[in-house]
Amino acid sequence: MSLLSIENVDYSYAKKTTFEKHVLKKLSLKIEPGSFIGIIGHTGSGKSTLIKILNGLLKPDAGTILYKGENIWSKNFDLRNFHLDVGVSFQYPEHQLFCDTVKKDIEYGLINKGVPKEVYESKIKKTLNIVGLSESYLEKSPFQLSGGEMRKVALAGTIVLDPEVLILDEPTAGLDPKSTQQIYDSLKTYQAQTNSSIIVVSHSMEDVSEYVTDIVALDDGQILLQGKPDQVFDNAEKLKKVGLDVPITTNILRLLAKDNPSVNTNIYRYEDTKLEISRLLKDAILK
Repeated sequence: MSLLSIENVDYSYAKKTTFEKHVLKKLSLKIEPGSFIGIIGHTGSGKSTLIKILNGLLKPDAGTILYKGENIWSKNFDLRNFHLDVGVSFQYPEHQLFCDTVKKDIEYGLINKGVPKEVYESKIKKTLNIVGLSESYLEKSPFQLSGGEMRKVALAGTIVLDPEVLILDEPTAGLDPKSTQQIYDSLKTYQAQTNSSIIVVSHSMEDVSEYVTDIVALDDGQILLQGKPDQVFDNAEKLKKVGLDVPITTNILRLLAKDNPSVNTNIYRYEDTKLEISRLLKDAILK
C-alpha cells in the first residue's frame, strides 16, 4: 500500500465560467515511503495545483486521494492531522514566517499540534541541527535574515512537526549554489532520520538530477514522463517540446559526443560529469 496516492484526479479553476481552466486531467500518482520525488513542468503544467491536491488544500472535482489507504475527503477522516502529517513549505518563505523571532516561528507549529511544552527545546535543537542553523538564531527576527537563512527557518518550521510526507515548492529558488546544496543536504538528513517521503517542485533540472531518486514531468495537467532521472532525461526531445530541458552537464557531454562517440551521454549528476570529462582528458593525453 502506498503512503499517499491520488487516483484519476481532475481539477479546474473558475468552474462553470467563461474563464474555466482544466488544470489536472485524470492524473494518478503514488508516493511510496522513503521516496524522493522531483516534479518538473513548464509554467501552467499543473505543478502547484498538484501539490495542493496532495496536501488537501484543494478538493478535486473528481478522483480520490488516499493516505495510508484512507480517502482524505471521506466524512470521518481527520483532515487537520493530515495537514500536519503532510507538510508543505511554499516557495516564498516570507509568506510562511510571521513571528518576531525564529524560536516563536518554529514553536508555532508545535503549539498548534498540541505537542507537550517539555519537548519543545529538544525538538527545536534537533531541527536546527538538521537545517544547519545554530541556536544563536533563535532570538533573531526571521525578517532580518538572508534569503537562504529564511528558507532554512521556514523548512525548520515544517519539519519540526515530523511530517511523513514533506512537500516543497521551489525550495531553492533564488539561492546561490552553496545555499542550494545546504537546503538539499538538510532534506537528505531529515529523510535519513525519519524515512519520510519528500516531494520537490523545481524548475532546475540540475537540482532535480542531482538530488531526487524519481522524476515526474507534467504537461497540460497530465504526466508526460515518470521514472528515474536517467529514464526521464533520456527523452530530451520530448522534454524540449514542452519547454523543458536536460541538465546543462548532459548538454555539454552531448556536444562533446558529436566529435567523440566514446563520450557517455547518459550522465546527469555533476560529479559523474567531472569524472567523465577527466576520463576524456586522460584518453586524449595518452593518444
